[in-house]
Amino acid sequence: MAIKDILVHVDNRATAPARINAAIRVARASKAHLTGLQVSEIPYFSLSDSSAELAREQARQLFLEQTAAAGVEAEWLQFDSAGTGLNLIEIVNFHAHYRDLLIVSQTDVSSGDGSVPADLPDRAVLGAGQPVLVIPYAGAFETIGQRVLLAWRGGPESSRAVNDALPLLQQARSVTILSVITPGGDGEIGPACGDLVGHLARHGVSATAEQFGPTGLSVGDMLLNRAAELGSDLLVMGAYAQTRRGLPGLGEVGRHLLRFMTVPVLMSH
Repeated sequence: MAIKDILVHVDNRATAPARINAAIRVARASKAHLTGLQVSEIPYFSLSDSSAELAREQARQLFLEQTAAAGVEAEWLQFDSAGTGLNLIEIVNFHAHYRDLLIVSQTDVSSGDGSVPADLPDRAVLGAGQPVLVIPYAGAFETIGQRVLLAWRGGPESSRAVNDALPLLQQARSVTILSVITPGGDGEIGPACGDLVGHLARHGVSATAEQFGPTGLSVGDMLLNRAAELGSDLLVMGAYAQTRRGLPGLGEVGRHLLRFMTVPVLMSH
């Protein structure tokens, strides 16, 4: 399926310009419609009504000015959670359900900015029902999806990630598949990536496969290290879920990447 309808969360945090720029890059490359979604969640703001309105207007102007300058077809949605009965994350996920891609920012927990729930990326990945592109809070990303690192682990989450990312993989200049061999994993029933290389080739994607055994590093660190070595500008992975303290959450690798990512990460669940 082509990426033709993209939703980007827009707010007034310092990460907003980079997030909007990333959304514009993906929208232009895919010739997609881009919707900016701004949600005011009153409990997270200590602003007067006038300052809250000013903040909303600044977010709207930033989005519309940048999309107009880039020539991207765009629209603006704005909601106040107090008037909907839903919180910010529920509203974002609701509107992502009928889009092809959701774009959010990694949370900078050191910023002290509580205007947006810190677990927005985690809960978006698990609840959006669509692939979620998470943009790091630090760094400049002039390209997204030219040099892709695809994390592969046999299972429905990885399979979903490959399918969701296929339009981006078809545009990429290079695609590297990385599989980490673990006891009882894919490598014991056949080549972990060999069939995937052939599958992608039938979709017009030329990919190379790499396999690594245990190195003493966590899987998350292995992925980030290899992305840095390859100069990757996008990491694609399936997001596994686990129950922690009785609540659903991302698995270990997903949590690690959302905390330490250095490149944009496309996650599918």
